[in-house]
Amino acid sequence: MASSSRESAISKWESGKSYPDITLVPEICKALDVSEHELIRGANDTEFREMKKHATLHRKVSERFYWGFTGTYILALIICLICDIAINKGLTFSPIVFGGLLVAFTFIPTATRFTEQHKLAVFTLSTFASISLLLGICCFIYEQNWWGIATMGTLLGYIVLFSPYLLKRYAIRKYNVALYFFMTYSSLFILLFIIGVTNGYDMKPGYLITLFTMIPFIIMSIMHMTSVNGWFKASVNTLFMSISLYSIQYILTLTLGENENSSYKVNFSDWPNHVNANVFLLILIIGIILSIVFFIVGIKQKHRR
Repeated sequence: MASSSRESAISKWESGKSYPDITLVPEICKALDVSEHELIRGANDTEFREMKKHATLHRKVSERFYWGFTGTYILALIICLICDIAINKGLTFSPIVFGGLLVAFTFIPTATRFTEQHKLAVFTLSTFASISLLLGICCFIYEQNWWGIATMGTLLGYIVLFSPYLLKRYAIRKYNVALYFFMTYSSLFILLFIIGVTNGYDMKPGYLITLFTMIPFIIMSIMHMTSVNGWFKASVNTLFMSISLYSIQYILTLTLGENENSSYKVNFSDWPNHVNANVFLLILIIGIILSIVFFIVGIKQKHRR
């Protein structure tokens, strides 16, 4: 009965007496292996066929690329294990080879083929984890203690490089700048702490200098979260950035306990001996001028609105 009713329905579609329910079109196209365009027009969709052909070819090439590299890495690891055990009667250099091959695998062909929605996040986490593991293996084999410094330095680089894109995707846009600088400076403080603990250094000057350099970025983050005119934001950010840059030479002198010398004194008639102070002063002047210009443009734009 069901078969005869289906045949009757198809017969009516073919004769033009009725048409299939529009919700059934995707299933019909899938069953017939045709596009919606082909089904409706009753003609071959050359473009669809060509796209499907290229997509199939791309999948095949991608599969061969992935398994080709993966197989090469596995074969290289097996050869290194055999050589290591045969020559050294144990695992000496092969763990480092394993770590290096794992790093290579996370970069090419990468683990992103297992996800569609979070490729950048998967790439970032997998590559960082593999690099950290390789650094840990090297430290363990050679009995050294620089793993924390190297790993934290790598994390700082990853935050600086990848976090703007990850925050843009996963965070609230209003707080992106504040979160970016918070993550960057938090990792920097942790890195300084690990350096101090590992090597026994007094890191107080480093903490103070880092805190000072945070000031313009704190201002920038606050301005970004406000609804102030963009030109006013640029004016404030430029002013504080130029002031901080000009002041950093004095902060370094005071923090590191060095005596102020002639290189910090302005003298445009003697550039060879006063180049630092002259350049920093010119940067400050240019920054102030740009800040005033941005402020004036912001006022004009506000009045125009």
